[in-house]
Amino acid sequence: MATAHTMAKPISAAEARARERLAPVWEGVEYPRHPPGTYDVRCNAIQGPEWLKNHRRWSIRLECNYLMEEGVVSGFLNLGDDPRRPQVRRQSNYFKLWCKVNGGLPRKGQAMHWNGFVGKFFRVRVEDAVKNSKGEPLSEAERYSKIVDFLECIGP
Repeated sequence: MATAHTMAKPISAAEARARERLAPVWEGVEYPRHPPGTYDVRCNAIQGPEWLKNHRRWSIRLECNYLMEEGVVSGFLNLGDDPRRPQVRRQSNYFKLWCKVNGGLPRKGQAMHWNGFVGKFFRVRVEDAVKNSKGEPLSEAERYSKIVDFLECIGP
């Protein structure tokens, strides 16, 4: 026997449209996939720095466009695990990239700002991301290309 809770109540067209608007819409960054390899790119934008709760560290994302083909690829740089503010260590990829872009080591007390990366041309190594933020494997459909190494700064 059907009760008021189990019977489907017909809804109006207006209510159906209202429910349709409630569906989540993906507005995140798209990370396309390209064959792994060495590419020349131009850094066009920077996202961050942001504190990543899942990773318990600061990070920035360098958004780069390929020079010889269509597409965008991102490079992610760690800025330390002190929740109060970003930090740079001598062995970090950020430190190494900053030195390549600026032609040498920073002076003691010098701010190592990321704005200098925008507009620069780089030779990079691109690979597929195969794990998520928890270290679990990504399905084939979830994989995307990312910059794993900024090999050199090739232009102003």
